Amino acid sequence: MTQPLIEELGEVIKSPKDPRSFRTLKLPNGLSVVCVQIPHSKKASASLAVRAGHFNDPLETQGLAHFLEHMLFLGNERFPDANEFPEFLSAYGGQQNAWTGSEFCNFFFDCQTRALSRALDYFSAMFMAPLFDESLINKERQSIDSEFRLKEKDELRRLYQVHKTTCNPEHPFSKFSVGNMDTLAESDSHSLKDQLSEFFRAFFNANNMRLTIVGAQPVDELAEMAQHYFSDISSGQENDPKSLEALPLYLPSQLGVFIQVKPVNPARRLIITLPLPGIDDDYKNKTTSFIAHILGYEGPHSLYATLRARGWVNSLSAGGGMSGSGYKDFNLNIQLTEAGVVHALQVAQAVFNYIQLIASSGLEAWRYEEKRLTSELSFHFQETPPAGELAPQLSVNAHHYPIHDVVYGDYRMDGLSVARAKQTLSLMAPERARITLIHGDVETDQQTELYHTPFSIRALTKEELNTLNSPAGTFSYQLPAQNPYITSHVEPYPLERELREPVALIKSDNVTIWHLQDPDFRVPKGHIYLNLESPAVNQSATHFAAARLWSELLIDSLNEALYDAEVAGLHFNIYPTQSGMTIHTMGLSAGQLPLLQQLMKQAWKVKFKRGRFNSVAQQLKHNWQSAHNNQPLNRLFAELNLTLQPCLFSLSDMAEGLNSLDYKGFSQLSSELFNSMGVSALIHGDWQAKTAFELHQLIRDSASGRLTASPPQLQPKRLEPHTHIHRTVEQATGDNAVLVYFQGDNDSAEQQITWMLAQQLLNASLFDELRTQRQLGYVVGSQYFPVRRLPGFMVFVQSPTHNTSALQEHIHTVLHDKIEQLDNVLTLQRWKHAKQTLSEQLTINDRSLRARSQRFWGAIQMAETHFDRNVEMSAALERLQLSDWISEVKRLVIKQPRKIVLLSCH
Repeated sequence: MTQPLIEELGEVIKSPKDPRSFRTLKLPNGLSVVCVQIPHSKKASASLAVRAGHFNDPLETQGLAHFLEHMLFLGNERFPDANEFPEFLSAYGGQQNAWTGSEFCNFFFDCQTRALSRALDYFSAMFMAPLFDESLINKERQSIDSEFRLKEKDELRRLYQVHKTTCNPEHPFSKFSVGNMDTLAESDSHSLKDQLSEFFRAFFNANNMRLTIVGAQPVDELAEMAQHYFSDISSGQENDPKSLEALPLYLPSQLGVFIQVKPVNPARRLIITLPLPGIDDDYKNKTTSFIAHILGYEGPHSLYATLRARGWVNSLSAGGGMSGSGYKDFNLNIQLTEAGVVHALQVAQAVFNYIQLIASSGLEAWRYEEKRLTSELSFHFQETPPAGELAPQLSVNAHHYPIHDVVYGDYRMDGLSVARAKQTLSLMAPERARITLIHGDVETDQQTELYHTPFSIRALTKEELNTLNSPAGTFSYQLPAQNPYITSHVEPYPLERELREPVALIKSDNVTIWHLQDPDFRVPKGHIYLNLESPAVNQSATHFAAARLWSELLIDSLNEALYDAEVAGLHFNIYPTQSGMTIHTMGLSAGQLPLLQQLMKQAWKVKFKRGRFNSVAQQLKHNWQSAHNNQPLNRLFAELNLTLQPCLFSLSDMAEGLNSLDYKGFSQLSSELFNSMGVSALIHGDWQAKTAFELHQLIRDSASGRLTASPPQLQPKRLEPHTHIHRTVEQATGDNAVLVYFQGDNDSAEQQITWMLAQQLLNASLFDELRTQRQLGYVVGSQYFPVRRLPGFMVFVQSPTHNTSALQEHIHTVLHDKIEQLDNVLTLQRWKHAKQTLSEQLTINDRSLRARSQRFWGAIQMAETHFDRNVEMSAALERLQLSDWISEVKRLVIKQPRKIVLLSCH
């Protein structure tokens, strides 16, 4: 009997610099597969994307697709034990996850490459014969309900619900996507199990799926795995989205409207939504991306620069918004100042005027060519994402693009369609717009049924429409000029010598510069890190707040002048740290030193405008003061960092410190922040050694008279044995939460390995017991938690149903039981697997130039300049015996704990 033939789907377009290999195929059952080999990758991954989402939920069971996503992880005929797959992945350094969107859902995992074949066996079984165990259905309903209640105060979900409430009720976007105990209730006619089975049979078939497998194995071997494990998925019909394309997202009465939304936290936000037809057919030209590029431009004389000069806006972004079959919301998202709230109509008028300017004068071929060139450079020199990110991305792309464009489709820009651009811009009119103002003082007369968001909606008046359509003669904005930074050809500098680690080419009392011309990532890119080591920055909460404000204002003052460089691939960031201030430049290497020179020159001479000081300081204080509304666990994480980290300050103390500074006081204090400082730097990329000496001269020239010896290394707070710190963080409303943290004895390699293995071997069983079995809440977990290399381990739960005393008791009981049982349940084979997995993690290759730069810079900041910490840890791992590890974990957690317990309650 002949084997059914596999259909080859053609070659994938990739960059000449791309080291990956691709093979695309279709299995006999109709499943399209993308196989990707990443040479020498220690991690592998797979993702299955299904064309089915909450749009396909039955009206009477909204949230069913999301519920099914959860249930598919809870056992199938081949592997009925729901814990088997996650425990296997955990043993091989991996994890699993999924998401459900409007028209798609995506399931994915990653693990070590050597475990890929077995992991695919588990993974494929999820999509063949799920059990939908009735004993787990009710438990998982509670988890879904906990997830819903966890996000009831989430601003994005509250705004999203207003969007759903004010769109066409016949469009499936109006459905409730998450689900809760009410919408996922059992009915007399259809049990939940029956509905799950019906949904699964209808949509989870091979023709409706796209599979991506990523690993270090040759693509032919990956293809064999795909055929072996996924050929038994049932065939069927692909879900046709054409029925959606004829259904309008908005009714005529829902266009040309003004919507007001009252947020939970203070906010000043204007969203101008311009509804458009679907854009999937335009991926080769990306007309809306081109228009968004011009609208969102932040350089001189731009729409943003003009509105900012008026003191009306703090930020503006263009082009975001949801997109799907037959529709695209083109959003302008604008952060307003208080003055901008008063002038919101004039802000919107300027937007529509600028759209008319683009339509009349902006559709020029050279503008599109600039955007195309930057996109081509990004494609040509893209950094390979890790396997666990790449697989889910490509499996969704395989639905959206022809298979040959599964990579290039995100970058492809074949040419400007002037006719399409004109048509698109003609639809961006006030009469079709939805203008949403989000502010605490807006007038509302309705409330959404879910999330209870106060809002109002009304038609724009004739007077408002006349204003929005009339020329705004007082605005002096212009279209962008040609970008001097864009080039069509860049190549890396020749490699001088092959070194594997940075070398301190300049080393003195006050300046140390490390350099490495990378031998592996041969691209014309790089990273320069410059740390201005100034004790004054961390002298008090007020000093640190002033430093943060200084960095924000410096970025703000430079943004307009350097925006063209940003567009062309030269990026920078400036931020305060526990030891001073860091300047980080990144991107194309050719222009980075001139960029850094401009940053340093501006840093010491800039005088910030009083109006920008007021606006940015107000925004920072607002952000810091709103932190008390964060999720309870996020507040506990912050409190733990404050307890352990040196030179950190609470957001409330920083807000209070900033409140005490007027413009004159800030100017005086900020001028003193860098009077005395040392400098450490890393220059890593394709630069040759001479650039490090040029950087040294730049530092000498720009920081003359400020350089002094570098301060000593900061140390974390170390707890004594038997320490038990118990602290409560008050929460106004919301769930209860508990975090239990254990600290290691010291920062030795042995202690780090001990706690890393604890996380690896305990995580899956702790999660299952606390979340699935005991149903304590949706947010449950454990984490390895080092503080400046001092290792630790924490377990945390956030719950809408249990008080903190009960949560604390559950955590201690479960953790102690799991540790006491290690002698009996942890087999030698599993121990060896865990050690091998961790060993491979410690020797994993840097996945990108960025990741390698971050690793080197982290080591330099920790004074680990032998760059061999992982070698030490690998040696400690090799020496560690099972019985010794169990004894040590028992001592550290049960017998002699250094422990912090943090509670959040209301």
